Amino acid sequence: MLGAPAVAMKTLIALFQWTCVILGVIFIFNLPASETEAGVQNMWLDIPELKVHIEANDSAVLPSNRWSRFTVGIRGTNADVRNLHAKINTEAADIIMDPISKADGQFYNFDLNLRNGFQLHPGTNSVEIEYQNSYHRPHYGSFLLILPESETRGLPAHPGKIKPLSSKGAKYAVVIGISKYQHGGAGLPNLKYADRDAQAFLDFLKSPRGGGFPEENIQVLLNEKATLQNVHTALRTFLTKPAENDTVVIFLAGHGDEDPNDNRNLYFLTYDTDPDNMGGTALLMSELQDAFQRIIKARRVITFADSCHSFGLSGQRAHVTRKENNLINQYLTKYASAGERAVITASDISEESKEDERWGGGHGVFTYYLLQGLQGSADLDHDGNVTVGELFTYVNAQVLKATGGSQRPRIVNGAAESVALSGPMARERH
Repeated sequence: MLGAPAVAMKTLIALFQWTCVILGVIFIFNLPASETEAGVQNMWLDIPELKVHIEANDSAVLPSNRWSRFTVGIRGTNADVRNLHAKINTEAADIIMDPISKADGQFYNFDLNLRNGFQLHPGTNSVEIEYQNSYHRPHYGSFLLILPESETRGLPAHPGKIKPLSSKGAKYAVVIGISKYQHGGAGLPNLKYADRDAQAFLDFLKSPRGGGFPEENIQVLLNEKATLQNVHTALRTFLTKPAENDTVVIFLAGHGDEDPNDNRNLYFLTYDTDPDNMGGTALLMSELQDAFQRIIKARRVITFADSCHSFGLSGQRAHVTRKENNLINQYLTKYASAGERAVITASDISEESKEDERWGGGHGVFTYYLLQGLQGSADLDHDGNVTVGELFTYVNAQVLKATGGSQRPRIVNGAAESVALSGPMARERH
């Protein structure tokens, strides 16, 4: 039998435990909305001159580009919004940002005229905002601003009128195509023709018209071969072989997505990617950046990417309901186009890349017209060669027409516009 002091102590302990439980419940129910929700619901962008208001992770088609200022607002006090950073079209934009505190929230005015480099271009532009709340938890949102563009926007200036350049040195290629995924299902739907697209592109590279790439200089990863480990090996080990004067061609076909647990992170999904563990099982886009900037020594690198087939996969998962923008093509273009290089993506920011049997019995629309162009349809000046500039001009026009303008390929070609990808010049060494 317990004495009076022991009973009293036991009672005090029980009261303390119940007090902790009650306080914990009160704390949970009094968390700010940004703690119990995704956080970005409290973020918006305004362009007063155009009477435009959009919520985070949404887009707006703008009537003109005759404006230079916009405002991003976040509900909360100065203590609720910490360490805020902004990007415009992937470039850090804090330098043109002016924070202002008001009674109904934190506001950040952006003036595009303050520094060169932040003028928005015709087509789709991205604004990204990242901050920490008072609990040091990160929050992120993006906005798409779509300006009017002409049909020739992004096309090379003089396709077919520039003397084609032959390939330099030896030729190397990495070809990746994934249609079937180990964890394929509702959260990661399999594709129909990405592997077939990659195989057809590989066959072209090995053909005389494609330059006759030797087998030993090609790394091909289809479906179950395209594991994260094998993709790492291709990028980090195989691509150390090409020398400075060699030519590298990279072809990627598969899913590209943002992490549903942290949509700041963008990934190319490998065969063994687990949709619930992208951070540990998918190829982070910054790893591609590392390969392009630090590992590949060749100055001439041509990249083709058909990596946005499902318009933001995470939005299709049952436990994720918020709308999201998929910026993977914009970041891929940024990473792959430095120097004497070119990158052509199948679609623009947050657009779906279509595939169907109507294109060659089963292809992605981008790869179908890519192959048609390389076989000679893109030879605008009829000299027998197809250059990077000619190829994009052809593919862009055909894909726009075939999809009713809903899929818009994009190119950043640096100094590689005149590189011959097909024809007699593609077989020669410079």
